[in-house]
Amino acid sequence: MFWDAEYGAKSTLTGIIGRMATYSGEVIDFEKALNSGIDLMPKNYSFDADPLIMPDANGMYAIATPGRTRYNVS
Repeated sequence: MFWDAEYGAKSTLTGIIGRMATYSGEVIDFEKALNSGIDLMPKNYSFDADPLIMPDANGMYAIATPGRTRYNVS
């Protein structure tokens, strides 16, 4: 129901914050996550569109390593 929307939104953001903290090795709070400016949406919605993350020449995807990604927000 509609009264659960806030719980759902906060739960989803908590998962996103967990991923951001794991990938970056930084402490991420709600404000930093909301103001990060990260856009994970595809640029084009179609069956032949390329995803944002592509595999390398060997078909392997980059492994998430804490401390590599920095979220530069004030």
